[in-house]
Amino acid sequence: MENFSIILALSRAAMKEPSAALLRHMKRLIDALRKSGDVDEAAALEKLLQSAQLEAKIEPSRVVLSRSFISGEMLAENVSPPVDRETAAPLCDIKFPAQLNAQLPVFNETLQNAVEGMLQEWSNAQSLLELGIRPPYSCLLFGAPGTGKTQLAHYISNRLGLPLVVARLDGLISSFLGTTARNISSLFEFANRYKCVLLLDEFDAVAKVRDDPHELGEIKRVVNTLLQCLDIRSSKGFTLAITNHESLLDTAVWRRFDVRIAVPKPDMDSRLEILKAYISALNISDAELKFLAWTTDGFSGADIETLCNAMKRAAVMEREAGFDLLKSLENYFLLSADAENFPARKLFMGPRDDLIKALKNTNNFFSQKEIAKLFSLGEATVSRLLRNVN
Repeated sequence: MENFSIILALSRAAMKEPSAALLRHMKRLIDALRKSGDVDEAAALEKLLQSAQLEAKIEPSRVVLSRSFISGEMLAENVSPPVDRETAAPLCDIKFPAQLNAQLPVFNETLQNAVEGMLQEWSNAQSLLELGIRPPYSCLLFGAPGTGKTQLAHYISNRLGLPLVVARLDGLISSFLGTTARNISSLFEFANRYKCVLLLDEFDAVAKVRDDPHELGEIKRVVNTLLQCLDIRSSKGFTLAITNHESLLDTAVWRRFDVRIAVPKPDMDSRLEILKAYISALNISDAELKFLAWTTDGFSGADIETLCNAMKRAAVMEREAGFDLLKSLENYFLLSADAENFPARKLFMGPRDDLIKALKNTNNFFSQKEIAKLFSLGEATVSRLLRNVN
């Protein structure tokens, strides 16, 4: 690669103060060099990463918060959570920064940059307040199950260096009239007393639309209490809420959140990164890894983890005969009822020729040589199969 020595020198200089964005771009450059055949250059950059032990050890620096931005007492580990008066069930769990996930989930670059931008706003809160600009105090995360919303909430709290107060639905929701609303008030009073991040997981359970003609006013009472509590907390501390069913939320609840983030299912590049993390124990070639990423279109991160675990089990059971990737995937689709909606399932259930043709039709993403290797066929055989593919 022309002028690579300059790129390498710039990379060494940048590594003196590395950031998460820099590491992502370095990995992208290494992948691009490999694809273009510049193997030696890719190896040099990879050695630079490994020598600094950045990939495994670097953690993003915590956001430094100004004292005027967040109020309350320090939350000590010996503080007990509030409880339901009737059942004594705790209304929340408390997780301290050391117990929280320190890694950002694998998202596409746009979403990663958006999250980082939000954290930078919080780190510059004092400057924003001096200009009369109010930084965001609340964030709603929504999307399909298994996309990393809870992991993202833990990551945000870890970056802020604050304890995470996680609401417990089994303690909050009560069959006694008025008790659920009272529990919500108690939870918010507790969170407002301390410097913390309040996490309302499965948020739709307490923030439903207030239009059910058959309920006795309990939903309205709960949602009205929730709205009042969110308004009070908006000037006291951070609130994160998570839902898999955003359509069930009351419209007034939506307006209480400064930031609303749709967390999508992983795209092709993200699926590749997730697969690398979960399937490293198996001897998978680059072509097979790419094939798995293509096969898992429509999967959430949690779905990919489930698939990888199934493949690992198959690899152990088939140790003597040898691991068969295609057979393992076919068995997974046969045995997973929830896999019916995945695009690849129909292809795996049909003739193998249709699967081969579908691979070739994927914008030439797979070469004829890769397809032949995946299906243990000669290139001439694959060529005959693909002759009629448009």
